[in-house]
Amino acid sequence: MTGRFGALAARFEAYSLRVKARLQDERERHVSVDLVFRAVDRDAEVGGGILAGALAYRLFVWMLPLIFVAVAGLGFYADASSQSPSTVARSMGVAGIVSNSIADAARGSTRWYALVIGVPVLLYATRTLLRSLIVVHRLVWAHRRSAAPRPTVRMTLETLVLLLSFPVISGLVSAVRAWSSVSGVLASLIVVVPYAGFWLVVSARLPHRDARWPALLPGAVLFAAGLEGLRFFTVYFLASRLPSLQHSYGPLGIAAALFLGLFVIGRLVVLSALTNAVLWERRTAPPEEPAPDR
Repeated sequence: MTGRFGALAARFEAYSLRVKARLQDERERHVSVDLVFRAVDRDAEVGGGILAGALAYRLFVWMLPLIFVAVAGLGFYADASSQSPSTVARSMGVAGIVSNSIADAARGSTRWYALVIGVPVLLYATRTLLRSLIVVHRLVWAHRRSAAPRPTVRMTLETLVLLLSFPVISGLVSAVRAWSSVSGVLASLIVVVPYAGFWLVVSARLPHRDARWPALLPGAVLFAAGLEGLRFFTVYFLASRLPSLQHSYGPLGIAAALFLGLFVIGRLVVLSALTNAVLWERRTAPPEEPAPDR
């Protein structure tokens, strides 16, 4: 039995060595394969999974005061429009358990407290999230720490506006989808353009060495496509299963789904920076000198 397992392990090791040698040959002949190898090596070097987890935590902390402010604003808007908070929540693309929870909170008299406390806490959480984004991009781009931008008040406010643009656009797409399924599919395809544009502006404010803004476009497109894919999965697959998750696992099921989505977003941020850095370094690297003839 031991000899059989030993022979199987030797065959697997030999097969792995052949695959590795073949991939190395393909790397020298194909640019795309070389870029994948570079990205994987850089991801392992900077700890991409750890960075994505840290960003997921910062995004979760940022979402808490954002929810306070959103709930307060929803209640005020419902009063001004003479609609119920649940109706306003569903018109914004929020449905099911989430819309009912938001509606109940928006009816409360404590929404003034939520607004007064939520706004300064949201600004502080945005500054903390911005600092984390700066650190992640500095590590991925191998940017000098002394030359990295500082999270100033103006930069924090600009980042907050840009980050709020994503849920606003997502809400508009959800409203279009509720109005017409065909228009909703078209909007889901078109929404990649503003997503990419907003993230391009965000990336331009983060460390990227001497790269100009066109060098940041591939990562912005990748981030936008991944974010829309995550939204599509959430709307058409996960949303219908959230009640059963809550029934089976309670709040832990909802929390697990939320943190999984935030981790994917963190991964997209890291992957976007990796793509831009690898492409830019390969494009700007000096040409290799041919080996001398012997």
